Amino acid sequence: MAVSVDPLATVRRMARSGSTPAAPASRARTPRPALAHAAPPPGVLSPREECTLWLVEELGGLEMLKATYITHTFAPHTHDGFAIGVIERGVESFRCRGQMQHAAAGSVVVVNPGDVHTGQSGEEEGFSYRMLYPDAKLLADVATELSGRIQGVPDFRSPVIEDPEIATRIRALHAALERPSSALERQSLLLATLAPLVSRHSEARVAPRVERPEHAAVRRALDYLEAHPGENVTLEELARVAGLSVFHLVRVFRRERGLTPHAWQLQVRIRRARELLVRGMPPGQVAAELGFTDQSHLTREFKRRIGVTPGRYAASAIASKTRTAPGPTLGA
Repeated sequence: MAVSVDPLATVRRMARSGSTPAAPASRARTPRPALAHAAPPPGVLSPREECTLWLVEELGGLEMLKATYITHTFAPHTHDGFAIGVIERGVESFRCRGQMQHAAAGSVVVVNPGDVHTGQSGEEEGFSYRMLYPDAKLLADVATELSGRIQGVPDFRSPVIEDPEIATRIRALHAALERPSSALERQSLLLATLAPLVSRHSEARVAPRVERPEHAAVRRALDYLEAHPGENVTLEELARVAGLSVFHLVRVFRRERGLTPHAWQLQVRIRRARELLVRGMPPGQVAAELGFTDQSHLTREFKRRIGVTPGRYAASAIASKTRTAPGPTLGA
């Protein structure tokens, strides 16, 4: 069984001992500060960055991303489903579960649904990775099949996993989904990739036995934000719904969800924006519909969380429906 390790800790041990690593050199790179030159305007990749995003209709609209980032940074955000991928070059550094994580080339990255995380290059040359974003239910189904009894959504305790076989499987799956292939082949490859990942590196989630009153209050606030994505909701309004004072709500909301109410509202709006863009609604109309100040505001917040612009995301969705994989976007 492969064992999760901290690539940065390995680098530190090597630096102290002066030893030479047995692993490939790409796994021993010390994360360095990002490039000193100015970042491009919001919503625009630097000239050396590129990304390709597409949806796989045969796999329930599974979202795929292949990207190279150098100066781009992701704002703290969460996903409704899992984020699973492999680092192909460089080092990705990101905060997750309260700690900085460093994933070197060849590392597998897994972020659980609801885990707040960031993302940026851990060294000045940037990093390249391949990601897929499966629904939580799909991995719960995989866990159920593997155990022979009904399982909930699995939990991956380590966001960075060292497992060369699974890294190879993810790369092979990703490459296969870039070219024309049958639905049977695509479904088989996906399950062949997820099954060993779940069986080797996940655990059953432990649900709280008793729901605390504060947890219920935060749930009421969440439901209200979900129901009113385009409205200019105030903290006082949200606190009344939750049944807490404004200061108490902000404190327990962040403790429960890892984000402020405003940051969570932006997440809700971005998720709805993706749905509307896939349906063909123009970005400007999406921005007005969901309470953004203008289209540039939508573009800026969308890019900080999704990694591509709303226009590129919409184009990718249309291309996927016509089964034409979009090419890489330079400076999109």
